[in-house]
Amino acid sequence: MKYTRHLTLIALVASVLLCSCGNKTLLDETRTFTNDTWMRFTPEHFDIQATYTDDCYNFSVTLTIDTARYRETSLPIMMEMESPDHEKRTLFSTILFRNHEGNWLGSFDDNGLLTVTQTVRQFYFFNTTGTHSLNLSQRTHRYEIQGIKSLKFSIVKVKLEYPE
Repeated sequence: MKYTRHLTLIALVASVLLCSCGNKTLLDETRTFTNDTWMRFTPEHFDIQATYTDDCYNFSVTLTIDTARYRETSLPIMMEMESPDHEKRTLFSTILFRNHEGNWLGSFDDNGLLTVTQTVRQFYFFNTTGTHSLNLSQRTHRYEIQGIKSLKFSIVKVKLEYPE
């Protein structure tokens, strides 16, 4: 009986400490694609709950791809955002899989899948609080691209350092 009380107390203290450390991650969601195919006109939708307008964030995308099926060296993406007061923003970026020397960026797993993480937007500020809608889509010229296993989209709070 005493043992379970101690475990309960330790779990309660640990959860309070973890919650009070400040949540730096605003969003961290992973999506997998049916048949490893990302359709051009089927964007991935994310709802973002912004509570502060003074904080800035970095947006990161992690893609896991089968390089035998998707043979390009990069993947262009588009992020269409809408704020609660219906302000719209469109952001473009390109996820690089190889550098200029032709070397792979990221790492390969035991199944031969490449995982690449890239920051696609730095120091982003939300203009209003509330639920923001974000649609992330591939913007290649193809209707469907094959070989994309999964997409992870993360928004993490960062500190903006001004030069002295």
